Amino acid sequence: MPKKGSKQPYKPRREYQYTIKDIAELAGMTRNALNVAKAHGKIDPAIFRSVVTFLIRRIIDRRLSGDIFAPARQAAKKVKRARRGVQVSRKRPRKAGNRK
Repeated sequence: MPKKGSKQPYKPRREYQYTIKDIAELAGMTRNALNVAKAHGKIDPAIFRSVVTFLIRRIIDRRLSGDIFAPARQAAKKVKRARRGVQVSRKRPRKAGNRK
């Protein structure tokens, strides 16, 4: 336990980084739509407070419209489902006897 009046031990400063892609993913929108919002002055990605208020507004708007789990669904990684059946394109396969 440190003595009274002594200095606090040195703790390195932590820095966090986020990108436009991260903000768009959390907001459930594309990067182009986020750039439009930025051009309209709704968000300034350089100011953290602006980013947080924008995300809160987006989440509240999405939940009021009835999509309760909107940000959680968009932020999750999408799992590709395997297609059923052998035929992927909708063309019919050629028969061996019909070659020209």
